[in-house]
Amino acid sequence: MAAPLRLLLVEDDFVDCEAVRRLLGDAYVTADVSTGREAMASIEQCRPDAVLLDYHLPDIDGVDLVPFFVDRFIPVILLTGEGSPEVIVEAMQRGAQDYLIKAHLERLALARAIDNAIEKVALKRDLAEKQVKMAEQAAALDRSHRQVRALASALTLVEQRERRRIAQILHDHVQQMLYGIQMRTYLIGLDLPEEAKPKMQEHLAEMDQLLDEAIQATRTLTVELSPPVLKSEGLKVHDLRVDLDLRCDPRMPSEDLRVLVFQLVRELLFNVVKHAQSDSARLGLFEQGGAYVLEVADTGVGFDAAELGKTEERQLGGFGLHSIRERLALFGGDLTVESSKGQGTRVRILLP
Repeated sequence: MAAPLRLLLVEDDFVDCEAVRRLLGDAYVTADVSTGREAMASIEQCRPDAVLLDYHLPDIDGVDLVPFFVDRFIPVILLTGEGSPEVIVEAMQRGAQDYLIKAHLERLALARAIDNAIEKVALKRDLAEKQVKMAEQAAALDRSHRQVRALASALTLVEQRERRRIAQILHDHVQQMLYGIQMRTYLIGLDLPEEAKPKMQEHLAEMDQLLDEAIQATRTLTVELSPPVLKSEGLKVHDLRVDLDLRCDPRMPSEDLRVLVFQLVRELLFNVVKHAQSDSARLGLFEQGGAYVLEVADTGVGFDAAELGKTEERQLGGFGLHSIRERLALFGGDLTVESSKGQGTRVRILLP
């Protein structure tokens, strides 16, 4: 059997107090106090399931006392001697669940008002608890996103350094060794005795061709790992004119974002050089809805954008589109591509 509900009756008039007690009967455990201060002081000890609050109290206006109980998720039913609309509206606005006029009190109406008030406040409490949990989850998710972005930033910087290091090794060491081997092969051909040249010349020519292919492969890999565009007058070397359209301050707020933007612009401009067959490009930067929007457009050969989804790894410089989208997603960004054959290409990047 469920324990009876506990009520706190705040009423300074003895006659009204007894009348309410008679209506409540033995169905409730009722504690009564006669002042607002006593009501506030007795909450911890009494722990009521609901409060029946008289409008007229000797020390505190009953309406002014309503928020004290509402803040603690304790249902409040206002008891008033007259049905003043102003008082009733104010009490309800402050959080009272119901009001009853003393002169018209009935046992059934009082019980129904108590049950309804308790049910409504229980729902409010559940909603508030869920909102707190959701806020905590949102905060945890935000922390997780910040950690992921910090990791993405670190990985971006590490990858940039590593790509540059490998490109440097290929250029300064591997290519030079291949050139050295090619030169030695040439000198061997010169030093061969005349009688041996017919037999060895074909082998030496094949070796020279293989070395040419190896050198070309390392050159291609070097460029894709660390494109010269945007470095060492790379744009000028490739005869690419870039028109700037800067409609906001181009200084990014964080180092990781600046590095990411540099990489993306470099790769996209390199893509124009490598694929678009265009001698000009437009680089735009503006703000939209609190985010940066970066656009790189050209008037080159373009491609069928409808086929893009079938080839997610279409290359943009050293990255595929899928790779760029994943990288941007770590920073909360996005990428869209508009293109058609003969109409050029526009790549639009959204950066938070």
